[in-house]
Amino acid sequence: MVSVSFMKEIQSQNKTNSAVIPGFPREIGGVNVENNIWLAPLAGITFASFRRFHRAMGAGLVHTEMVSALGLKYKGRKTKELLFGSDDEAPCVLQLFGANEYDITTGAEVALGIRNFAALEVNMACPMPKVTKKGSGSKLMEEPDESANIVKSLKRFNMPVWVKTRIMPCASEISTEDFCEKLFAAGCDFIFLHGRTPQQRYEGAADSVSVEKIARKFKDKIGGSGDCYAPQDMIRYLEGGCASVLAARGVLRDVYLIPRTLARLGADISQSLCSPDAESRIRMLLQLGENIYNNEGEGLALTIAKRMLCAIFKGFSGAAQLRQAGAMTKSWAEMTELLLRERMRNCPLLP
Repeated sequence: MVSVSFMKEIQSQNKTNSAVIPGFPREIGGVNVENNIWLAPLAGITFASFRRFHRAMGAGLVHTEMVSALGLKYKGRKTKELLFGSDDEAPCVLQLFGANEYDITTGAEVALGIRNFAALEVNMACPMPKVTKKGSGSKLMEEPDESANIVKSLKRFNMPVWVKTRIMPCASEISTEDFCEKLFAAGCDFIFLHGRTPQQRYEGAADSVSVEKIARKFKDKIGGSGDCYAPQDMIRYLEGGCASVLAARGVLRDVYLIPRTLARLGADISQSLCSPDAESRIRMLLQLGENIYNNEGEGLALTIAKRMLCAIFKGFSGAAQLRQAGAMTKSWAEMTELLLRERMRNCPLLP
């Protein structure tokens, strides 16, 4: 067992509004937030325990995983489980994907019958074939009229409607600016713009300049996304005119990315989150894994711990050996034992 709850420590620190930055709290896209550094939707990652963890770390807003509207429409058990969460992760935005107005609206209705969300967001960004071949994700960028109809239809729920999309390819019949204009005209409250085209998928560099150009055109209505691995990456989007920025795969490389960015922006963040020692890092991973184990199951707890080991202890003595040992663990009990041994190696005087 972990002797002290790292999550409770963080939550206690944040009761003093340490995550609030100058100019906040305020409303963005119809949602009141403490800051504009937000956790992106990540498939297989942003389940409830992970969302609560990053809200405790200071994220101003979190997202569900990308949820299938059709799965909700046909009452799929596993799809519904993606919605589960609690009040301490609010504000939480539901991201849906689907191919048309009817499916997405029906899915939204089912979801809102299960729990409340701060906003409804439509994924028009995912470039993966298993999503686009069904007409969903970035495939909707080729159907601007249908995309606008989806937004209009969702406005019936009387809550903020957001979209996540990408920059248009040069050969596209409609420009990124015109596509965004069409969505806003349909009633969209906020758009996240990822700086890659669908054809790029996740390869190459994100074009932050193009994102910032659109952000300056639609003041306070565009959020930036793409290649945010360090605080300066995220701050660049904000300085370029974006109203907010998403921390995505960067939080898997640096679990402290969000609090470190907030500290740079003027938030009163604890030093233990900006420059954590080995003891803090070990307790953090143990507590996160324990929460996942208790709520989402052993498989996810072990997967997340293995994925984060290298990043969490990068630069510390023995990090490579710890990563190798972690890769060999076959249960959460084995991972816990490994981390407790590492704790004793780094902090032998602790109980």
